[in-house]
Amino acid sequence: MVSGLRESVIVTHTAILWRHRALVGVLVRRELAARYRASVLGFFWSLLNPLMLLMVYAFVFTTIFQPRFPGGQPYPLFLFAGLLPWMFFSGAVIDAAVTMVDNGPLLAKVMCPPEIFPAVTVLAHLVNHLFALPVLVGAMAVAAWFGAHPFPWTIVFLPLALVPWVLTTAGVAAAVAAGAVHFRDLRDLVGHLLNLLFFSSPIIYSLEGLDLHPKLMMVLRLNPFASLVEVYRNLAFGGHLPEMQTALTALLVGLGVFFLGTWVFSRMRDTIVEAV
Repeated sequence: MVSGLRESVIVTHTAILWRHRALVGVLVRRELAARYRASVLGFFWSLLNPLMLLMVYAFVFTTIFQPRFPGGQPYPLFLFAGLLPWMFFSGAVIDAAVTMVDNGPLLAKVMCPPEIFPAVTVLAHLVNHLFALPVLVGAMAVAAWFGAHPFPWTIVFLPLALVPWVLTTAGVAAAVAAGAVHFRDLRDLVGHLLNLLFFSSPIIYSLEGLDLHPKLMMVLRLNPFASLVEVYRNLAFGGHLPEMQTALTALLVGLGVFFLGTWVFSRMRDTIVEAV
């Protein structure tokens, strides 16, 4: 019964998006164009923003602060490799909290199902993430050229590491988009919950480098986002394939969150238009 429910929810949600894929594409382009409208550099900011972010991290953590990192590896690159997928996830979730209200007039149209809007938000942020990847690759190449860090050839498998991130982001965005319509306080709460999740995930630190109480370490390791971060960073920075157990955990987390998010969305779907 549970298996049938899971398949029904996911298939229905996915089928609606596929049926309206042309509209999704149009809205994604509109979203990206609106983000850089009246900007002199336009889409170039998609490359410039992560580049400037990396430069700031490099300056701060090599000049002002010099954190001790195992093996003498460059901390700015370690941090950048963990932040990129997190920025994709958190940006999409924050925007999902307001996407229904922002697109209220379109929601009233019969041929514009509500599933479209959180999906558009996720895809728009995914495009920005893909634009940032050349900055990551270039930074790793520069570090390898100067002998600071070997180039991680496993970076070619990074699209596979994005799969659980996209599934997780899509699931959370769908649940938040629907929930924020009915519970307006959720919009303000999302930011605080993301901050808590950020610091409890191994993004700015490595679990192997922590010396904490065993119970606290167990809590950090049980964080489902730990596997997502580790898989992505192993490929983008570590230069080695993740352990099979970690990779499978990340995939199961993505599938589980996607199902849960789409299920929550399906429970609230029929009242979204009235609530907006």
